[in-house]
Amino acid sequence: MQVSIAICTFNHSESLKQTLEALNRVIIPRGWSCELLIVDNGSTDRTEEVIRSYKPDNGLMVRHLSQPSRGQCFARNAALAAAVGQIILFTDDDVRVPENWIEGMCAPIFSGKADAVAGGIRIAPHLERPWMTWLHKSLWASTEYMDPDNPTSLIGANMAFSREVLAKVPAFDTELGPGALGFHDESLFSFQLREAGYRIKSAFDVTVEHHFDAWRLQRSELIETTRKMGASSAYRRYHWEYNDIAHPRAQAALWRARLLKWRSTKPKWTHVEGMPEWEAWMLWQYYTNKYYLIERQRPRNYERHGLVKRNSS
Repeated sequence: MQVSIAICTFNHSESLKQTLEALNRVIIPRGWSCELLIVDNGSTDRTEEVIRSYKPDNGLMVRHLSQPSRGQCFARNAALAAAVGQIILFTDDDVRVPENWIEGMCAPIFSGKADAVAGGIRIAPHLERPWMTWLHKSLWASTEYMDPDNPTSLIGANMAFSREVLAKVPAFDTELGPGALGFHDESLFSFQLREAGYRIKSAFDVTVEHHFDAWRLQRSELIETTRKMGASSAYRRYHWEYNDIAHPRAQAALWRARLLKWRSTKPKWTHVEGMPEWEAWMLWQYYTNKYYLIERQRPRNYERHGLVKRNSS
C-alpha cells in the first residue's frame, strides 16, 4: 500500500514545525509505504530550515519540493505531479493530525468503498468562541455542519483520494484557493469528482485540529474572508455551474442597502473579534454579485460541469 502525504506551505514555519511533530506520532500500518511531500510555495521565513531539519522516526520518507508560483493550488498541483502513492492524502501546515490518521483516511479507498474521503476537521479549542455559529466555523474549515452520509465537499486540511481520479480530473484550478481568489478550490475539485462518477465518503471520526492564526478572527479579516468567499462563489457559478445571476449590478446594490440598513438598526456587536452571522451572510451575497459582474466579462473557463479547464493557468 503506497500513500503520498502532501503539505503545501508558505511563510508558516513555526506552525509547520508543530504539524510535522504531530506527523511524527502517526502510526504507519505494517506493510504500508508512506512518503511525505512538503511543497514550499516560495517562503521567505525559516520554512526551508524547518523542512531540512525534520527527521521522522516513524518510517515517513520526506521529499522537499519547491513551487515558486504563488497560490496554494499551484503547490497542490506540484504535489500531484510528484506523488507516487496509490492514494494522495492532504493536510495543511496549521493542522494537528491524530495517530490513526493515515489508516483511517486511506482504508475506505484501499477497501474499494470510496474513491475519495472527506475527513473530520474541528477548530482547536483555544480558538473556539461563544459567538461562533456553523457559518462562522465553516469559514475556518470545520466539518461540523456537514452531513456524514453525504459530505458536500473535500476540505484540504484533511482529504484523501485515489490517484486514479486524476485520469479524469487532473488538477486543482489555480484561480481559486489561498493566494488567488481565496476559496472553493477543493469544492470545485469535489464537484468535478462527483460529475465524473467518483464516490466521496466521509471519515469524520478521523478528526484533525485546525490551529489557524488567531488574527484571522479579527473583524477586518472576516470582512476580507467574506470578500474572498464572494469572489470565489462568483467564479464557480459563472465558469463551472453556468448558474447565471440576473441583474447582478442591481442585486449588489440591493444587498449593500440591506447591509447598511441592518447595521444601523441591529444591536451593536460588542465583541472585539468576529461579526454577527447575518452580517457575514449579507457581505458574502454582496460580494458574490459584485464579482459576478467581473467574471461575466470573461470567456468561460469550462464546459458546463466540465472536468478539465480550457486554458490552464
